[in-house]
Amino acid sequence: MKIRALLLIAIMIMGTYAMIQVFLGYDKKEVLAVLDTTKSPFSLMTFSEPSLSGAAPKIWNVDDDSEIESLLEFLQDYHVRKLKPNKINKVDDINQFIINLTDKNGDNFSIVVNEDLIIENSSLYYEVVDGPIDVDWIVQFFISNKI
Repeated sequence: MKIRALLLIAIMIMGTYAMIQVFLGYDKKEVLAVLDTTKSPFSLMTFSEPSLSGAAPKIWNVDDDSEIESLLEFLQDYHVRKLKPNKINKVDDINQFIINLTDKNGDNFSIVVNEDLIIENSSLYYEVVDGPIDVDWIVQFFISNKI
């Protein structure tokens, strides 16, 4: 009888731990697994470059599918982890290099380059765990897409 009780307790503990891990989703994932949560492919890429003088940041759009695919291919080697609510800085005055990916449904992913941060629809925050992101590649990507 004691063995059954111990076995039942062990199963309950393991089950509870597994449910918590799945519910919270704080495990390491590939970036593309996070980006694939949208129902349609990305159709627009918006670049935001911080201004040096405190004026409004420079913003331009790119809707070239090959450039969007190039960025996604670059990001496929990175992994992210969802940030816990107490580690999220809710201040949205990020004055850094940002790439926004938008799909046809309006779902939006922001990639904050200097912070190694990906923001989904302004509510879910992910940190790059095997970063930092290759800034040299990103700078070249910015330059090649600058209007």
